[in-house]
Amino acid sequence: MGRGLMALAPLPALFLAIKEDPSPGIELGDFLLKSSLGFGPFGSTFLLITSLTWFISGLYWTLGPQNNAKSRSFCVFFLLTMCGNIGLVAARDAISFYTFFAVMTFCAFSLIVHTGKDLARRAGRIYLIMAVVGEGLLIAGVMMAVFFSPSHYFTDIAPALARLPETHFVFLTLFAGFGIKAGLLLLHFWLPLAHPVAPTPASAVLSAAMIKAGLLGWMNFFPVGIASFGSWGSVFAVLGLGGAFFGVMAGLSEKDPKVILAYSSISQMGLMAFCFGLGIIDESLWIMAAPAMYLLIFNHALSKSALFLGTALARSDRAWPRKDVLIIIMLAVPALALAGAPFTGGAQAKLLLKEAAVSGPLNETFLFFLTISSVFTTLLMTHFMKQVISIKKKSESSLGQAMVWLMLIITILTLPLISHLLYQENRITWTDSGLLFSSAWPVIAGLIIYLFLRRQVERMSAMFRQILPDAALIMDKLWYHSNARIRQHGFLESSWGQMNFARFSERLLQRESTQRISRELELRLSAWSVFGIFFMLLIIIFSLFALWGM
Repeated sequence: MGRGLMALAPLPALFLAIKEDPSPGIELGDFLLKSSLGFGPFGSTFLLITSLTWFISGLYWTLGPQNNAKSRSFCVFFLLTMCGNIGLVAARDAISFYTFFAVMTFCAFSLIVHTGKDLARRAGRIYLIMAVVGEGLLIAGVMMAVFFSPSHYFTDIAPALARLPETHFVFLTLFAGFGIKAGLLLLHFWLPLAHPVAPTPASAVLSAAMIKAGLLGWMNFFPVGIASFGSWGSVFAVLGLGGAFFGVMAGLSEKDPKVILAYSSISQMGLMAFCFGLGIIDESLWIMAAPAMYLLIFNHALSKSALFLGTALARSDRAWPRKDVLIIIMLAVPALALAGAPFTGGAQAKLLLKEAAVSGPLNETFLFFLTISSVFTTLLMTHFMKQVISIKKKSESSLGQAMVWLMLIITILTLPLISHLLYQENRITWTDSGLLFSSAWPVIAGLIIYLFLRRQVERMSAMFRQILPDAALIMDKLWYHSNARIRQHGFLESSWGQMNFARFSERLLQRESTQRISRELELRLSAWSVFGIFFMLLIIIFSLFALWGM
């Protein structure tokens, strides 16, 4: 039943996103300080892609082999994390947004450490440290934002913050707090560690949906399209472009396909941060940058989900007719979409992004770097395909999972048509030879460079990685040094300190007296008279709460 809920739970949100109900939403009364849920200032775009990504990943897990002893715990935390992710997308005020954001952040920790291996525990430790730092920054930023606003609703917060000077501390806390979740350059350390160790469905939603919560947080709190913040816009643009190139250069020296995809997420989120920066530099640019942003979000979420799920299928020992050849051919579809090849959603998004960049400051410089970023993305995707081809089979899959993946590939192929229907005023006509050439030549150049200069490219990437400090290793050392006195304390060497709590609890639960007491307690609590008493108490409590609110 739990596995079935993983696929069914996102369907109501997906239905609402497709329907795009113009109703005012749901008012929660006095709960969470009169919070409100519905479509936020940015409509149903985030809700659509978030619910669709969780549905695909949940369905993929549901149809897979059910021989995992930890599948029940994974289902529970998968659903809790999904609740937080969808909830923050539907939140229309700062209180409910932060509440759901925290639920998603801390429940995702269990998805990362699910396997219990040493690498998973290390990735979980780094993730948790960064998450706690980010949550501390966010709660400070949210409290200050609400303080300066007439209410805690997003419709009031952004205009109120637009009247503050750019140097105000609230913007720094919101920038860094959401930047950790978005995997922004210099705040990305947890991401390449967490993605590879998590189970495949968790990796898919981590990359496709959850890291975009940071982007949505920026869009809700920063006055994008309302005021021009040139300094912060420049910071977003520079770090965004830096992340776009850093993710590629760091990923080219990796061998694990999931690690490569993690660095690709840093690169693609860099492009989204750059697009957001354009809307902050000049408020008039947001009209042009917004369609590019939404297409980047759609293209990245669908493509990255397909790449993660396809990698798992490539590792499968299950034999299908020409399985390896078919998987490689179909994996090329999302890879080309991320690179921005012609006739893909990625090409449309990057062309719209270039149009917005041309209208802003430093237009020629930004246009040059955006064009070169497509060459770099092609290099990374080609490197990814090479590693998938040489992958060693070590996992199980089912025919149902393959069909889910095939439907996802078909959705990616139809994304250009969907974008034409959603953004009719920004249609791209591929009959224009100039547009076709501008999208095709960076992809072709990237393929040629990798095919003929692969060793040089990988060597440069390795040198690049050696120059930069390993932030995760530094955090590990700081963690162990800060806990050195605790670990050397005499209590840990005593019999109490060395006692295995799990084993002690297991022995306690296996005792006959414990089992007898639990059975008697369960029988008494299951009686209708006991249930009726508790039910009446709940009615009284809720009635008093309602009267107090009136």
